[in-house]
Amino acid sequence: MVRLICLFVTLGSFVMFGQEQYIRQGTLKASVTIAPSKMLNKDVQNIYLNGFIAYQLDEHFSLRGETFYYIKGAASAATAFVYNGAINTYFGAFYHNGIKNWDNYLGFQPGISVIQTLYKSGASVCPTFAFKVGTAYYVWKYFHFFADVTYTNTSLRGLSIGSQKSDELIISAGLGFQINTKKKVPKYISIPNF
Repeated sequence: MVRLICLFVTLGSFVMFGQEQYIRQGTLKASVTIAPSKMLNKDVQNIYLNGFIAYQLDEHFSLRGETFYYIKGAASAATAFVYNGAINTYFGAFYHNGIKNWDNYLGFQPGISVIQTLYKSGASVCPTFAFKVGTAYYVWKYFHFFADVTYTNTSLRGLSIGSQKSDELIISAGLGFQINTKKKVPKYISIPNF
């Protein structure tokens, strides 16, 4: 048993510290995945197509644009609120903290929601914001695995049934892709002695 634990610790050390660091300044990353959600004040679960693109400014900060496109929802008559379609788009800043190629992140994204409901003709454009927390592991210089949770806060106004909140928790996970747009610069440059 002790040998097995030592083997896992050795392999884990190699994976965490023995490879090149893939996330750095100039990393451009993107992904598209299916994202289920749960509305917090209605008994409704929705499914979105979630896509993002992000640019790493430095080791700790990035900018990220993200869209959730409504695919399907489970509606019930008790909710008195049914989507006919929705697109939520966000742009914001993220803070990153991790070890080597393991990246943990936290972000705030203001945005807009374009929502069509069964209670209003035409679409409603609403201000919205999102908080996101997640983690990613970069396994190769071209792809990574990620999982995150997003809280979105949106209020629809001007409906015949009155204003409605559509706060949600959305879970996203999957395979992301990245490329480094800048060459890696060595931290120390040695000057030869003459």
